Amino acid sequence: MKAVDAIDTEKKVEKLTGEEKDDFFTKMVMGKDVTDEIETSRGTFTVKYPKPKDVIAIGKIAAYRRDYKPVEAFDEASETENIMTATLDVMVVSGPEWYENARKANKFFSFTEVPSRKFLAEFYSKAYSFRGQVEKCFDEGETSADQRVPAETGVDDPVDGGTFGGLSSE
Repeated sequence: MKAVDAIDTEKKVEKLTGEEKDDFFTKMVMGKDVTDEIETSRGTFTVKYPKPKDVIAIGKIAAYRRDYKPVEAFDEASETENIMTATLDVMVVSGPEWYENARKANKFFSFTEVPSRKFLAEFYSKAYSFRGQVEKCFDEGETSADQRVPAETGVDDPVDGGTFGGLSSE
């Protein structure tokens, strides 16, 4: 181990190539967020890709709502709603007029106040799909943060009637 002079971050940034500067991953490491607009049955919302610190916050919110009891102490349906609402509470940046009015009226507004399970499931599904698409860009090396990330839900059709269809022991 050794002590060295302070390393100037600016010099490191300047060494990035143009392609690296446009990369989602690099932009996020440099403090930017990746966002998209998601159309739902209750209006259009702007959501952000959850960084690891956001995922930790989602877990903390869910644990708080469980009174820090283990997940196993709760039924699957209520824990699913807990995770969905905590995720949306962290990922949503802005939304339609009803959402913004609710946030103005109640500074502690949460998606736990939304009475429609169907809407929560729809919105969570689309937000989760957006998250997966951003991660796919990281895996495939997508290079432009200016390209739109589609917010369509994925459809994974089973192959040969199921995941293990068509496999043989040969």
